[in-house]
Amino acid sequence: MDKLAVVIDNVHDQQLIARLLRTRKYQFFAQCEWLCKSNNEFRSIIICHGKSRYAPVPRLPTSHLNSRIIVLSDRVDEECIVDTLNSGAHHYFNRRDTERVLEARIDAALRCHLQHESCILDVEPYIFKVDSRTVFHGKRSLDLNPREFELAYYLFSNRGRVVSDSELMTSVWTLPPSLDRRRIDTSICRLKKKMNLNTAQSKWKIVRLRMQGYQVRC
Repeated sequence: MDKLAVVIDNVHDQQLIARLLRTRKYQFFAQCEWLCKSNNEFRSIIICHGKSRYAPVPRLPTSHLNSRIIVLSDRVDEECIVDTLNSGAHHYFNRRDTERVLEARIDAALRCHLQHESCILDVEPYIFKVDSRTVFHGKRSLDLNPREFELAYYLFSNRGRVVSDSELMTSVWTLPPSLDRRRIDTSICRLKKKMNLNTAQSKWKIVRLRMQGYQVRC
């Protein structure tokens, strides 16, 4: 059984999670600080938080950021959702959804992680290690944050194909495609610089196709 951690700070959420995860074993933490002190490595971490609080993803140590992080929240404002995802969360689910929907979303997120947890994508000269969300250029580890890794991995996994902004919003950011997409352009610019793309020294380019999307090509 894969290790699953749950961070909850109120009785109502404890009861909800108990129902959602009734077929899974998990370790309960009443505060994020308790989880941070744990020496255990978890495949996935579920964090519940209410309207008045941000999910404590930024306070998680780097070792826990390698886990599949799922946030259940009452907050629906764009700033909270984007900040939480950019801090390292993989999924952000609305607690107002029905329990049946939440259970299905969590199961899908956990399945997604298990399918790719030990995957290595080798696209010379880059090696993408999904379990640690790390990209290597030769023996050098590139300084990509979790969102930049997800973006780079998705684009290079689909190299040669034009990936639309809508697809990137839903597949990489897990946000509705109707939200402001300038975040994509900003992240692409950072990615080009950190991975030394679109230069004379690199065989790979990320090309913007107007009204279509982005394409990784030689």
